[in-house]
Amino acid sequence: MFQTLKYVYEIYKEGSFSRAAKNLYISQPSLSATIKKLELDIGITIFDRSTTPVQLTDAGKVYIETTRQILQLQSNLESYLQDYTELKTGTLKLAGPQFFASYFMAPLISKFNSLYPGIQLQLNEASTPELQQKLLDSEIDLVVDSSVFDNRLFTSYPLREEHILLAVPEQYEINRQLSKYRMTARDVCMEAHRRPDCKPVDPTLFRDFTFLLLHKGHNMNAFATGLFEQYHFIPRRTMYLDQLMTSYNLVKQQIGMAFVSDTVIKRTSMEPGAYLYRVEAPNVRRYIYLAHKKNRYISKAMREFIALSQQVYQENQESEQPEILP
Repeated sequence: MFQTLKYVYEIYKEGSFSRAAKNLYISQPSLSATIKKLELDIGITIFDRSTTPVQLTDAGKVYIETTRQILQLQSNLESYLQDYTELKTGTLKLAGPQFFASYFMAPLISKFNSLYPGIQLQLNEASTPELQQKLLDSEIDLVVDSSVFDNRLFTSYPLREEHILLAVPEQYEINRQLSKYRMTARDVCMEAHRRPDCKPVDPTLFRDFTFLLLHKGHNMNAFATGLFEQYHFIPRRTMYLDQLMTSYNLVKQQIGMAFVSDTVIKRTSMEPGAYLYRVEAPNVRRYIYLAHKKNRYISKAMREFIALSQQVYQENQESEQPEILP
């Protein structure tokens, strides 16, 4: 029963019998036959196969919603039963945008593995909008990200604070006029941007330059949009990207300017290529969170990973020295 429900749900997610069959490691004819038999048994048609992508019928929409609830109950039951193994077996599904998966999840996974080697950890990388949807669909257990998590849908745990700065290509002539405002990556690593005497720059000075922005749905896009509204200007030229690290690397390649977090700056090489400026705007300080779907069953493995994350980053904050990478 559960296997057939998973087949139905995979087709719904992919909008395609062929892609679903590939994900499920079965042949498309076998998958189609299974679904056809199910539809005959229950007396309704779940999928409208005349459209591309495949769409749900009206009855299929009701079936899928019930399927989602059943699979969630099954997942909760499996998590509950795994707790009785004292973390000797089980699976924990983790996720984050590429940068956070690499620099935040990696050390946590290493430490968790050493404590609970029997727990199988899976790590997924995706954009912020995709990750939040995967949390709601219970495809993943925990996400690390700096996005805003709606507390009606998610429970989030702050790990550490970060600051948003404006990164400007080093070769831009305007940097010469702003010598008392500009900082290097090394300055940021020494926390110069947090000092009371660090003055914010006027963002309107850069209105005629190219801004490298993240696509809508990303927290950094919302920040940039709010800043442009606050200072009453629209950049003359924009380029849209999916990853924060990519935008910072393009700044250092002299392609355009971007809003980046001090976390990104501190965890990349100190090679020249960009100047950093403090800006004054709402939400210029934000938190990196660990989050899960609200009101879901919290397995013992999840509880231990959350506690470990909070402990590790609390210890890091208390003992953290300015980080200078070669």
